[in-house]
Amino acid sequence: MSDAIMVRVKGVFAAALLTGALSAAPAIAQENVPALKIRATNSYPQDSPGGKAMDLFAKRVGELSGGKMQVQVYHSGKLYTEDKSIQAVLDGTVEMGMASAGNHAPFTKAWQALETPYLLSKNEFREVIIRGPIGDEIKKAAEKDGLRAMMILETGGHRVLASNKQIRMPSDARNLKIRTAQSPVILAFYRAVGANPTVIPWGETYLAMANGTVEGIDLSLGAFPIVKLWEVAKNVTTIYWSPSATVTDVSLKWWNDRTPQQRDILDRAAKEAQEFAMKAEDENEVALRELLTKNGVKIYDLTPQERETWQKAGRSTWASMPAEQSQIDRLYKAAQVVK
Repeated sequence: MSDAIMVRVKGVFAAALLTGALSAAPAIAQENVPALKIRATNSYPQDSPGGKAMDLFAKRVGELSGGKMQVQVYHSGKLYTEDKSIQAVLDGTVEMGMASAGNHAPFTKAWQALETPYLLSKNEFREVIIRGPIGDEIKKAAEKDGLRAMMILETGGHRVLASNKQIRMPSDARNLKIRTAQSPVILAFYRAVGANPTVIPWGETYLAMANGTVEGIDLSLGAFPIVKLWEVAKNVTTIYWSPSATVTDVSLKWWNDRTPQQRDILDRAAKEAQEFAMKAEDENEVALRELLTKNGVKIYDLTPQERETWQKAGRSTWASMPAEQSQIDRLYKAAQVVK
């Protein structure tokens, strides 16, 4: 990705952010921090907002611990792809793994409500889930399945639909074979709009699109540069049906073995990285649109009337969602008070 296209987060902004975080928090007694090495997976490129946030997390862990705790981030899926990273965390073969909420489905139901179609806007997702107490409650729910969420990151914005034909209305997607992650929520959404969702591992998505196994892809704009998807998908429709939430986990067993000082450092660094990622995502969305357009992708933004049609189809699935209806209702009510 060229420097001219990819927006770089300014160093002065990052410095101001870190200075504010440090001044607001009491110092940690670094002499009491045991040494620790952490391997962390990241399926996104290092120069993406998610990659930069992971690097910031690693940097801050080192600084807050006086160099005694070290985080090695493996970007672009070099250690594990995200559909395999959570199992690796649970197996103990890696300390920290990143995967989308959808790819968490085989391991925990805690995050399923986040994908409920047309439940949370971008701002609502940030305030209710990333910054709000409901997000902390969801993290606690995931601990019942052995996962301790360190960070919730946005990765490329809300989900869009990519294909080789222009799609405006749900009827345009009827019987379209669409690649999705292994999530019952995503499958239910695309069935509701009349499409034919097909679960395919992320690493096989490019080839599946190239050889016609699928005709469309459910993804975020930020996923395009990872494997140059513009070579096989020339149209994007911004249906923006759910946040592209990515959760970075450690195993609960591993977390319980950490000292209070280590946990404090990890939590502080994680909060800083989350805030950094949100600001970086806002700046990067403009750059992503430019990059896709430069590579021949036509981006279609729904009209308000078209969006209402998609919302009606998506929200018709709420009663049949695998997530608890009470949780969906609570998230909806919390979202209504977000300005």
